[in-house]
Amino acid sequence: MPVGAADRSTFAAAWQARLVTGFPLLAAMQIEVGGDAADWWLTAPFAPNRNDHGTAFGASISTLATIAGWMGALLAGGTDCDAVIQSGSTEFLHPITGAFHARPQPPGPDEIARAHAALRRGRPARLSLRVTVLDEGMRIAAQFEGRYVLSPCRPGQ
Repeated sequence: MPVGAADRSTFAAAWQARLVTGFPLLAAMQIEVGGDAADWWLTAPFAPNRNDHGTAFGASISTLATIAGWMGALLAGGTDCDAVIQSGSTEFLHPITGAFHARPQPPGPDEIARAHAALRRGRPARLSLRVTVLDEGMRIAAQFEGRYVLSPCRPGQ
């Protein structure tokens, strides 16, 4: 799943720059955005995200999943909104001993339609996203569920 810089799509490159510039923690975690607008994921290498037990640090796993959900909420909400997390929960299923990847499951069409309607009225909207965290062997290692609040961007924002 990791993508070399030469293979990175415009979508991935733009999001990579936004994430590591906007969130210094993500730069320290050395996250990478892979894929394109239709099929994307976030990857974190093991070395900067390990703990003293020789496994991936739980906070790194949760952070990667939280950001994947945030990115998914923004993409679902459209370009004229901003997003923040309201709540989230991670279930850790087994230890990770290598790089790991986060893939959000998009919200359903009805939930997206309700969010868009609220945003068009200038009101905040809420989206729930589930994110799957996979280990190097593509086994599900953690599940994250997050609720994000979308707010309409003000002109010039």
